[in-house]
Amino acid sequence: LNELRDNEKVISIHAYSYPIAHLPEMFFLRGADCWGWATWRRGWRLFEKDGQKLLQSLEQKKLLRSFDFDGSYPYLKMLKEQIAGGNDSWAIRWYASAFLADKLTLYPGVSLVENIGMDGFGENCGISERFSAPVGQSPVRMSCPPVIENEQARQMFKQYFNQLKPGISVRIFRKFLRCLNF
Repeated sequence: LNELRDNEKVISIHAYSYPIAHLPEMFFLRGADCWGWATWRRGWRLFEKDGQKLLQSLEQKKLLRSFDFDGSYPYLKMLKEQIAGGNDSWAIRWYASAFLADKLTLYPGVSLVENIGMDGFGENCGISERFSAPVGQSPVRMSCPPVIENEQARQMFKQYFNQLKPGISVRIFRKFLRCLNF
């Protein structure tokens, strides 16, 4: 936190990392996240509470696909659900606020915290193990990488998110049920 305190390009530091093998030891990605993080007052001042304003900005700047990690994760759907009252997620607005401001978050290559937020007691999620990541057992070298988005890590996140998607038969079945109003 002290090392990056005055770097306006960085909005937050993250301690959680998805269970993705072979990520760089430390790296930056555009946006922000909500599991095991820290920020500064200057970062939190960028938080936009109004989801509709965030959506309009994403549309105007033609960032919808990029916001969704090139279609690999439904962040846009989550934002639209928040606007419609389907969830009460501050986290999707935090991510969108940072993303629109072109800010970066520093991530570790292995998780430094245990994600216990998918235990069914949270406001906006059910029970799931898909985001469980082993906590790293080795010290993290505290040398900051270049303060730019790491394209290799972004691609690895996209691959991981794509693996989380249900198979085509499940998606077709769900669409069929929606057509029947189930």
